Amino acid sequence: MDTDRERTAGPRTLVFRAGTAAAVLLLAAACSSSGGTNPTPSPTATTQAGTPPAASPSASGSVAAAACGNGTPPTVSGSGPADTAGAAAKVATDYAQFFDPATSASTKIGLLQNGTAFAPVMQMFGKDPQAAQTTVSVTAVNFTSATTADVTFNVCLSGTVALPGSKGKSVLDGGVWKVGDATLCSLLQLKAGATKIPGCS
Repeated sequence: MDTDRERTAGPRTLVFRAGTAAAVLLLAAACSSSGGTNPTPSPTATTQAGTPPAASPSASGSVAAAACGNGTPPTVSGSGPADTAGAAAKVATDYAQFFDPATSASTKIGLLQNGTAFAPVMQMFGKDPQAAQTTVSVTAVNFTSATTADVTFNVCLSGTVALPGSKGKSVLDGGVWKVGDATLCSLLQLKAGATKIPGCS
């Protein structure tokens, strides 16, 4: 019966399922660390499930590498910081580090806007076996002011794009470009469903 339902499910339903699954994996990566202490979740990220660009078999490897991060700097737009390219590089680095499951919980909290307020929430979420294979690659940074930016990033699983074109925020706080708490809240809400997330409006 489940097979019949899957056969009748439209493309939108399948894309939604894939996008949600990828977002949950990303959340697991954000809330896990190699230090033994479950990391802390953060606020709202608006994710957009899309379809990865098609590539020929011979080019698929290089396309995946570029989309999942190989040192390629993100596209930069907007204005605010004196050095937009340098600031964008920091945004990309901090995003990747925050969602890296190998990053310690204390470091994640420092890379998240209002991080300490979400420490208890992050401990509510367990680890996922696939979290260690999940990474984030920032593809574009649009500065909306000297201290804020809109971020576009890909969620990758084992080096392959699982959730392209995800949207988030970055905020300059204490000299650090932190992941916007709203970004994490959106991911948390995907996992929690209708349950209200403490600290998220």
